[in-house]
Amino acid sequence: MTHNDIGHVDNLDKTQIETLKTCWITLLERISKESSISIDEITSSPEGDALFRSIGYDNPDIFMLRWLRARKWDVDGAVQQLIDTLNWRYERGIDKLLAKGENELLIEELMSGKAYFMGYDKMGRPINYIHVKDHIKDQFPIEATEKLGILSVETGQKLLKGSVETGTAILDMNGFGMNNMDYQLVKFFINLFESYYPESLGLALIIHSPLIFYSCWAIIKHWVDPVIQNKIHFLKHEEELFEFIDPSNLPKRLHGTHPDYKYIPPTTEDNTMLAAFRADKQGRKIVRAAHRKAAGHYLNVTLKWAHGDESETLLEERKQATKQLRDSFEEFVPYIHTRTHYHRMGLINEPIFDVAYEKLRHRNQMKIVQF
Repeated sequence: MTHNDIGHVDNLDKTQIETLKTCWITLLERISKESSISIDEITSSPEGDALFRSIGYDNPDIFMLRWLRARKWDVDGAVQQLIDTLNWRYERGIDKLLAKGENELLIEELMSGKAYFMGYDKMGRPINYIHVKDHIKDQFPIEATEKLGILSVETGQKLLKGSVETGTAILDMNGFGMNNMDYQLVKFFINLFESYYPESLGLALIIHSPLIFYSCWAIIKHWVDPVIQNKIHFLKHEEELFEFIDPSNLPKRLHGTHPDYKYIPPTTEDNTMLAAFRADKQGRKIVRAAHRKAAGHYLNVTLKWAHGDESETLLEERKQATKQLRDSFEEFVPYIHTRTHYHRMGLINEPIFDVAYEKLRHRNQMKIVQF
């Protein structure tokens, strides 16, 4: 799905726009503990912090619309699901996971090649390949595999380009056996996408399905929301993948031309950079304050818009506030995220890591000179 599809940010009717406005007001009323909405209180609260970290690089309206569409434009339902997600992110330690990145995962599982991103489909969606035979039930602690899955979803958001809002999943069932069937993990991922990352899946293609898997699917499909079921397609022949994906974006193991996945571990530079950013408490304080200020400005402008001000001046101010929010988050990223395999292979380009690191090194050198 893209920004131009019906019900998305660039294709909203008047009713949907008014619903979006109401959703913003309702969310802020829920987060604010005061009798009236307090922007300062919201941006300094755990919920407000989690909200804007979750939004990340995204346009906040695009983010909010995911929840509204998932709840069929029911404002109270959308706001409750979003509040539940913010609480889940805190309880699950998502920010801590993102701050440690792949260092928090098992290197053996990263190297297994059972799940990875590679290229884009013909609709411009990033592709997540899952080779089910490489997942052996109970080989790794389920908590570790869940962390791998969450970090993959978070990383996948950085792979979105242009107006594209969703990703594609390819489930390769070649070699599948019952030792690969992990119902507990399947339930976890279904709940993950339906509850905490709604409207993130655009297409799922299942290939090489043996007869034994269809009995498993007969159980699984009852756990899957009908909307998501409609995005899942079983392909009879591997060549059908070419209708959706250019061979250059298919790994050789699926008869494409792209080199097969091979995990690239963090470099010495990655680890040195990570340690430097985590030690820079003052720098973190500065960029965090700037991000909160940008979030507060965005919310102030958004409240004016939600309460009926649709002047060209206000709409332009809101557009600029959206950009300022994104820019401030980018400055914050090196202090709360890490580089990943996808940075090292060139699939994700976040120059802010290098830019911020050079600034930090320069500041430290100046301190030495002054001393």
